[in-house]
Amino acid sequence: MKRRIACLGLCLTLLALSGCAPRQIAEWEEKPSQTLPMAGVAWQAPDGDFISGEAALWTLYLPARNGLNLVAQHVQSIPGVLRSEEMEAIARELLAHEANQQVSSLGGDIQLALSSENPIEYSGGVVTVNLASSALGLGYRGIYTLGLALAATLCEMESVRCINLMVAGQSVGLDTGGLLPMGSITAHPGENLPVLWEQMEAKKTPVGSDAAETPLTSYMTLYFPLENGQGIICENRTLTFDGQTPNQMAREILENLRQGSMYLTGVPEMPDLMGQMTHEPLTSDLADGGRMITLSFREGADAEWQRMGVDPACLAAAICYSLTTFIPGAAGVAIRVGDRPLTSLRSEKFGEVPVLGGLLRRAAFEDYLMGRTTVYFARDGKLTPVEKSVDRERADSLRAQLAAVMEGPGIQDRAEGIVPTLPVETGEEDILGIALDGDTVLVNLSESFRSEIQQMGREAETLLCYSMVNTLCLNSGARRVCFFFEGDQVEYIAGTIYWAGVFDYNPGLCEESFG
Repeated sequence: MKRRIACLGLCLTLLALSGCAPRQIAEWEEKPSQTLPMAGVAWQAPDGDFISGEAALWTLYLPARNGLNLVAQHVQSIPGVLRSEEMEAIARELLAHEANQQVSSLGGDIQLALSSENPIEYSGGVVTVNLASSALGLGYRGIYTLGLALAATLCEMESVRCINLMVAGQSVGLDTGGLLPMGSITAHPGENLPVLWEQMEAKKTPVGSDAAETPLTSYMTLYFPLENGQGIICENRTLTFDGQTPNQMAREILENLRQGSMYLTGVPEMPDLMGQMTHEPLTSDLADGGRMITLSFREGADAEWQRMGVDPACLAAAICYSLTTFIPGAAGVAIRVGDRPLTSLRSEKFGEVPVLGGLLRRAAFEDYLMGRTTVYFARDGKLTPVEKSVDRERADSLRAQLAAVMEGPGIQDRAEGIVPTLPVETGEEDILGIALDGDTVLVNLSESFRSEIQQMGREAETLLCYSMVNTLCLNSGARRVCFFFEGDQVEYIAGTIYWAGVFDYNPGLCEESFG
């Protein structure tokens, strides 16, 4: 008993010495502990945006001298450029590469070049290469080999899944009737070129047969409108067509658009396009070359699109891109609603669309095509990755990625319980500078941004910080992020995170890391 009393007395003494009154605990929790003076980092706060890096090698694929396969050639890369700029530079290098003891040039005596208008489009893992009209001199097999070389070369980039090849803004047919589409081309760097060409030739309509009776299965790119009139985005799908006429291809493509996207987020429910049409798609030849595909919808169809949350201008852009990217020779689409041709289109985001002579051409919707980037928001106290649409030419821009986090999740994502992590009052103007230096992203934010973090409080601070860190590291390949505020590092803001120094990519806070 004496031993128990002694132990109890000792515990009471220790509690008294500890000074653990409730008021003192609260003050200690609110005030960060004293630390040694902050150690400086090796970087200066970025003033503006830049990417630093060392020159490496690009791998180009050209046909071997014997024509049996593609052979890799290596050339010096251009460091410090965005992905879209790099793709265009690689394509130009490939087209201009001269023959040597190992490979033949792609053009031979024909001088190949990218088109002066919209030469490279990149969105959602798909690169569309638009060549100058000189490429038509290659013949069917030469154009197909060129497509294989471009696909093998550009698919060396981690983000590229396939390519579409166009010449002077139109898809090229690989048969005498100009009906056999090339489709979206994936990389085949090690395969036999003559065998690949034989496989393509086997899809042609046999001589004396009807193209409408010759089935076709092809890998292709479909384009879908984004919610709230934000543009269009693409995904790939393998389609089977009953025949190889443009009308049959148009019908099957519209049926697949109606089914909606298989994996894209931010795409609204699609209308029954074929069900709204008064008759089958029609194809006619244009006086200046190419084909026009006419789609006639019943009266009030455009009002139905709007009621479903589908912006008519974005839907027209998606239809035009889907048809003209795949159907050989399709120069544009004419859309009629009731007894009136669609002669004007207006988008709140993109403005007035030129509809010259009632023909919607692919080039008119060039700005509508958006890119995708993965950003982190929050759900149930954890970080969750979400695909966001951004300007396709800035899809790998660090600024655009951070701005996408600031913008917050879309309508569909919010319906699934996903919430923003950054203060709604912040915007791209709060990014004073952002740069990639080796494996470290440097971010210089405004004093207003720091103040907003403080207002959000301690509980939100960790997810706020790492939603930025994980987003920037995931998309840039960097390992860590270093923050500055108005050019200086700050130790504490809301009290939970020590902001000085650097932050490593942290998958442990993400949904997939729990449970």
